[in-house]
Amino acid sequence: MNLTELAKLNDEPSQGFRVCLILIFITILIIGFIGNTLVLLSVSTNHIKIRRSSTNLLLVNMSCADLVILTFNILDVVQFSYDRFWPTAWYLGLYLCKIVRFFQVLGCYVSVQTLLVISIERYIAIVHPVKISSVNRRKRLSLTFALIWLIGVLMALPNLFLLTLHELYNRPGYFICGLSDRPKHSTWILLYKYVESILFFFIPIFVQATLYIIICRNIFIVDRAVQANCRSEQLQQSSISESHRQYSGTKMSSLMQTPLHDHHMSLIPMSSPRSQTHLMTISNSSQKNSDTARKNAIIMLLLVAILYFIAFSPGQINFVYAQINQLHHLYENRLYSIISILLALSSTAFNPILFYIFSKFFRHKFNIILRSLCPICRIHARRHNNFPMI
Repeated sequence: MNLTELAKLNDEPSQGFRVCLILIFITILIIGFIGNTLVLLSVSTNHIKIRRSSTNLLLVNMSCADLVILTFNILDVVQFSYDRFWPTAWYLGLYLCKIVRFFQVLGCYVSVQTLLVISIERYIAIVHPVKISSVNRRKRLSLTFALIWLIGVLMALPNLFLLTLHELYNRPGYFICGLSDRPKHSTWILLYKYVESILFFFIPIFVQATLYIIICRNIFIVDRAVQANCRSEQLQQSSISESHRQYSGTKMSSLMQTPLHDHHMSLIPMSSPRSQTHLMTISNSSQKNSDTARKNAIIMLLLVAILYFIAFSPGQINFVYAQINQLHHLYENRLYSIISILLALSSTAFNPILFYIFSKFFRHKFNIILRSLCPICRIHARRHNNFPMI
């Protein structure tokens, strides 16, 4: 991205506008740090069965990536709060410019890869369920995490070589941090941005959209037909049990009128059809709760993916626009640039909120951890611990 035109912008936003933005940035950072830390504590402090859940471990990996993004955005927020001009100058030198941007990009790459792996894992578990031993699952997850972070590091490395400082127009001695606009770097930067857009935005959004459509069809349409068929069979079985009960009652009444002469006959207790019906009702209720939890989990993961791609779509829209219109780019507009930054930070902060809303497990654990850390907070946690994996 060429930042020469952006560097020419030099106007001072109103004080009220700056204060409002600073408060929003700080609020997002606080929510993000608390929420993602609670996700890590919720899984790491629970029993082994929960910690071995593939989806939970992948959510922990994504929370780690979000914490990396939030941590290295603190410096940008501090500089934005200090500098009353727009665009915000970079005060920390070239070395930190490269390091901070490297880790910000690394966190984004790890997050989108983790979302992609989660969608694939859910697709296999729901549409093509296979049994894998715990040893193989641990090895597969360890290899997956290693590949995710390795690919993220390798793809973020070009930022260490292509980032530079651009002097602000009409503000001698002040710079902004961005990709180089030197002619010898232009081809490499363009190639890098194309690869980044394809590998970390367009391919993941296409694959996840396809997989979640199949998953939702399987859960919300196919399962409904299967459940209707099961209910029909249960009603038929209940009708047969009722007929059997009436027949047994008639036969027993006739036997009661006949004296028993065989003292060696033993009475064998038989289960009541009514108790069988009660057990079937309990089983149906448990199955219904399990299906609801599974549907909520899929809705939660789908919303997390949608939120991520909405948050980072402004950057891709700007890239496409810049390729069509070579003279300008959308980041020259202050409002567009600010909205892009807010969306990117919001995606890292709102994920734990979605976990709390849609997952009984995370809601239960969040309440317990917050109550233990803050006794004056009257958070009522549930007493039971029978929760789904996600």
